[in-house]
Amino acid sequence: MTPPNVHTFYRRGLERRERAAASLDRRSRKLAAVRLTLVGLAVVLLGGFVWGSVGPWLWPTLGVVAVAFAVLVVVHAQTEKAKERELAAARFHKRGLARVSLAWGELPIHSEGVAPSAHAFAADLDIFGRGSLMQLVDATETALGQKRLAALLSLEDPGHWPDEPVARQAAARDLVNRVGFREALATAAALLSDEKPNAAPMLSWAERSSEGPSSLRMLLAWLVPGLALAIGGFGAAAGLRGSVIVLGFAVLVAVGLLISAPLAPMLDVVSAREGAVTRWRASLSVIEEESFVAPLLVELHRHLDGSGGRASGKVAALERIVGFVDARRNEVFRFIIGPLLMWDVHCAAALSRWRVRFGRELRSWLEALGEVEALASLGAFAFEHPDFAWPVFVLEPMFDARVLAHPLIAADGRVGNDVRLPSAGRALVVTGSNMSGKSTLLRAMGINAVLACAGGPVCASEMRIGPLRIATSIRVVDSLTDGISHFYAELRRLKRILDLATERTRPPVLFLLDEILHGTNSRERVLGARAVVTQLLEYGSLGAVSTHDLGIAALAQELAGRVENVHFSEQVTDDGTMTFDYVLRPGVVESSNALRLMRAMGIAVPE
Repeated sequence: MTPPNVHTFYRRGLERRERAAASLDRRSRKLAAVRLTLVGLAVVLLGGFVWGSVGPWLWPTLGVVAVAFAVLVVVHAQTEKAKERELAAARFHKRGLARVSLAWGELPIHSEGVAPSAHAFAADLDIFGRGSLMQLVDATETALGQKRLAALLSLEDPGHWPDEPVARQAAARDLVNRVGFREALATAAALLSDEKPNAAPMLSWAERSSEGPSSLRMLLAWLVPGLALAIGGFGAAAGLRGSVIVLGFAVLVAVGLLISAPLAPMLDVVSAREGAVTRWRASLSVIEEESFVAPLLVELHRHLDGSGGRASGKVAALERIVGFVDARRNEVFRFIIGPLLMWDVHCAAALSRWRVRFGRELRSWLEALGEVEALASLGAFAFEHPDFAWPVFVLEPMFDARVLAHPLIAADGRVGNDVRLPSAGRALVVTGSNMSGKSTLLRAMGINAVLACAGGPVCASEMRIGPLRIATSIRVVDSLTDGISHFYAELRRLKRILDLATERTRPPVLFLLDEILHGTNSRERVLGARAVVTQLLEYGSLGAVSTHDLGIAALAQELAGRVENVHFSEQVTDDGTMTFDYVLRPGVVESSNALRLMRAMGIAVPE
């Protein structure tokens, strides 16, 4: 079961935020009703003026109504924003509650940056997709955080061992009890909208080295508005006819449009992607306001709070410029007023100045935001699973865990086992009857190794782990379209694992092979499996192999001290009912339940 205090924390937080949002919604509806009443009153007063039934007090009264209406507009907007913040905060608690309850249908599904079918372990270990590790850990709200978390969980770049995993773990541990910070960060990001903004176009613009508007354009940018002001202000006084004044304005509009046209693509990118950067200002500000302890978080904070000012302040400056750019969305302004004022040229010049000063820093700000969000997810994962252990990183290749279990199984349904691979060149051969837990053990080893290397806690009472690269062959899929049989697909997977193992300049492979070579006959399966495992151990790899074929268990005698036999078994009651305790035991399994399962399904087989 989920620890009661964690479940209660999220439930109470959700109820509190939803009550606050409901209260603000009621207030908003009342304010809207009062606004409508004021509009009605203004219409009545104006009607009285038209029909001549009101006195001189009409205009002062209308003035009071207008001021009251304006004040209500501001108050109503602030109330709506406050309501949206409460709903965003409620979402933080709702998602947390869904994670601790394993309510997969209520959680988003993200797999940014990874193609599981081509990955060494992602598909086999359920790293992405529905009911996956990503779903269980993901507390991010931006595409930046989701992409970074996906990279961590796919071990795209685990970094220098053990320094980087240690740094990520320290950061995650720093964030475990910073619940207020994590809620504020998620709330700020959730206000963006459900459509995750894409930073790529803005980054491309910010890192471009092209210059701003030319000197001639800037000269015309001041000259054209001056001429427009002169014509409008002094044309009639100078005796110019109205048609001449209109013609003058038309010529200036045409000149403005012609000069501004080349700048439109750049302005459209910035304007259309406004939400991709400037709306992240609030998230950056939340990080800047926090005082961290972990060195990695302190370094990320330093990136955002540099000597030249805070990143959020620099983005706020960009936000103001983009606000002016967005005035172009009004068609009248874009095709008449804007060209007369040379609006696009002035906006482009302001953007160019911002890009020269801060453009090269933008990527590091967004990367810092994504990193903090991903680490906050790992911190939230530890908060939600206080019984999970923080792994200890060692310099030599090994995998040693106590009471290791699978984190995607509910706490009241999982069984932990001790798994020990004390050095490179060691392997477990796991035998057992059907449904006894062999595959789950392999997946538990792999998924906890992923968590450890990413910087998170593991589903175990303790773990020591050394530098490893994970490679699996568990969920092998054939392909009719490509003409690939199940057996051939598995051979390709095994060859890829062997190729990885031969890379002696990189850490050894943690191999996890489920029902190895079960697509061929027993004799060839035993010979092939023993050859594969022997080669992997010779290359310094370590791991586990599950099988139904007891002939493969002979490796424990052939490679004494390097291969250990362990097994799962079923228990049969007097009435023939099978149960499983999922406890890992030493040695080779002594029973099989295939025929018993067939009979249980109603398939007639001899005794």
